[in-house]
Amino acid sequence: GRRAASRQPIRGNDLETHVGIAFDDSLEGVQVRVPVEVETACSICHGTGAEPGTAPVTCPQCGGRGVVSDSQGLFAFSQPCPRCRGNGTIVEKPCRHCRGAGRERVTKRYAVKIPAGAKNGTRVRLKGKGEAGHNAGPAGDLFVVVDVEPSTRYERRGSDLLLDVPVTYAEAALGASVEIPTPEGPVSLKV
Repeated sequence: GRRAASRQPIRGNDLETHVGIAFDDSLEGVQVRVPVEVETACSICHGTGAEPGTAPVTCPQCGGRGVVSDSQGLFAFSQPCPRCRGNGTIVEKPCRHCRGAGRERVTKRYAVKIPAGAKNGTRVRLKGKGEAGHNAGPAGDLFVVVDVEPSTRYERRGSDLLLDVPVTYAEAALGASVEIPTPEGPVSLKV
């Protein structure tokens, strides 16, 4: 069947990047700036792919439908137009900056709030900060994966912190008060 090519909005791709933080920052939460390379609409042609002052024109091969039909007796086979690649339009004078693609790669920097208690592998989602959509579609999301440096003092097990504190045999047998270092400061613990 003959059907015009539809230029449906297409959602942009999701992106993922990693950020390393110190162990103490993971306990308290921290805000970091993350550089991300994204593909956006060309700043010169504004995504049209055509040199400024010109515009894409209707494809003469398919008449703007985006598909061409090949009649084989009783049947007609449709396929995307080879000249416009199914877009229905062609760019006669491509933009010099993006070479007619209508998109360019730029580095953007985002402020990301890492929540308190973040663990290694925690994913923070920034909605709409991924790659720009096609045909006025919504942008994708950016996922920031947290890499927490291991602590020299504590071991993390789930939501708990473990710490080995040496005590003498006499302290263990008779009982004593031992000072325990915690992230908030030292605490006295009765053995």
